[in-house]
Amino acid sequence: MFCLFPNFILSSSQETFVVVSDAVFYGLREKAQYETFLDNSGIYLYKKEPAMRKSAIISTLFLLLTVWSAAAYSDCYSIVAGKNATADGSVLFGHNEDNARKFTAGMWKVERAEHGPDETVALQSGARIPQSPVTWGYWWMQMPELDYSDGFLNEHGVAIATDNCPSREDNPELTQGGIGGAILRRLVAERSRTAREGVKVVGELVERYGYTASGRTMIICDSNEGWLVALVNGKHWVAQRVPDDKVAIVANTYTIREIDLTDTDNFLGSADIVEYAVKRGWYDPSKGPFSFEEVYANPKTRVAPGNTHRQWSGLRRIADAPVPVPEKKRLPFAVVPKETLTMDHIASILRDHYEGTQYEPNDNYSAAPPHRRHTSSICGLATNSSSIFQLRSGMPVEIGAVWWLAMWTPCSTPYMPIYLGTDSVPGDLGFDPASAGTCPFCVISPDFGPAYRTFHDLSLWVDEDYSQRIGAVRDTWSTMEKTARNAQTVLEKGVLASWGNDTDAAREILSRYSHGVVSRAVGLAREMMAADNDLSGVGN
Repeated sequence: MFCLFPNFILSSSQETFVVVSDAVFYGLREKAQYETFLDNSGIYLYKKEPAMRKSAIISTLFLLLTVWSAAAYSDCYSIVAGKNATADGSVLFGHNEDNARKFTAGMWKVERAEHGPDETVALQSGARIPQSPVTWGYWWMQMPELDYSDGFLNEHGVAIATDNCPSREDNPELTQGGIGGAILRRLVAERSRTAREGVKVVGELVERYGYTASGRTMIICDSNEGWLVALVNGKHWVAQRVPDDKVAIVANTYTIREIDLTDTDNFLGSADIVEYAVKRGWYDPSKGPFSFEEVYANPKTRVAPGNTHRQWSGLRRIADAPVPVPEKKRLPFAVVPKETLTMDHIASILRDHYEGTQYEPNDNYSAAPPHRRHTSSICGLATNSSSIFQLRSGMPVEIGAVWWLAMWTPCSTPYMPIYLGTDSVPGDLGFDPASAGTCPFCVISPDFGPAYRTFHDLSLWVDEDYSQRIGAVRDTWSTMEKTARNAQTVLEKGVLASWGNDTDAAREILSRYSHGVVSRAVGLAREMMAADNDLSGVGN
């Protein structure tokens, strides 16, 4: 049995119980032969010995499960490279979504819509707010069982994802129950033509209704700029623009430090963000400059190694100067890269397990896969999907915006390109082939599509013998990704030549390309698993 953390052992004279995660319980395939005692955000208790009275340990279990669940599944990760920090002049936005393997996910393509003056939108609380006269179309990576895990790319090339960043707020002001969850980022996708406009949409909604979660950083990017929007439980928020020549990273704690709300080119936020902190006793102006993350972040999570080490590991890969480990110095909001970044740079960060650092001195993984060796790594066993949004200007947005999507742990799976101008969701990525092109807003299919299932199995299969399997798997995906990126030049030249004269034909080319790469990737994954003599019950 493999576990992300050492097992919690609870014993008596009659039996021993082991608390493990459904996300990492892959040593035994037939879970039906074990007894599920508690289910709390993906954490399970499996019986190892004859049954005993369970009531004797339930209070202890609940405490362990709550603490462990919070540690295990709050590891999302984001990186934003400004347009002058990249080799192709794009804004590159990478994001790992970490929620554990028990949750379903799939992709929708939602079309632009017009709405009447009396239409409303339902919030999580059940309250209703006015609908916008027009809602823009968007691609939607949905995790229907979770409130804070969806990703979006809208028809204007505005990309949205978020990272859990707990705050210290314990007395939030909410109106009509507040706003949060997937609905907030969906409203950004529906109502924003630029990233800056998206920031203002968020700010207006949070100031009007209040944010329901403890805290979060919403990342909003387009081909011109990237923004980090720090949301605090209640009606306070602040946003900072990533400098064009720098790279910023978020790893589950706020990173915005000094702010200047008079500099509206680079900062936006609540007018009373400093005044409120003084009122609450969180900040004393006589003791030094105001730092948002120091004042508003949860005091424990802002220094938790699982957060600071991941941020540091991404920064140390790209910074033009050595980045001190976080135990010695607070990490910067953004750094200048040592060279202009490409898709490969972003992918290597999202696939990171601390290789070559003091936190991972042995990289051959002969004893255990990397996802078992760390309490928290950028690429982790709980990673459901990994995205790189390539957002380019100087061409139609349908061509310039590409969502490179990897399912499950990106170290074991490929980044597959989905052009914004693609006509429909590749069938392998939908909830099921029958629903792949539509979103009945959104009737949730009970199962995920073939790609999600296949790459789930591949990730587990690799981890069962990581040191022996990862090399061939990575070689396969490196070749496929290189081919896909090289094909962009030729593909886009042809599409641009016909765009405007025969846009429908150009869209069909983009669609066939995106659908074809996804289908080929799924086929290669199945071939690699089938070619192994010991399938261990995994695969097709």
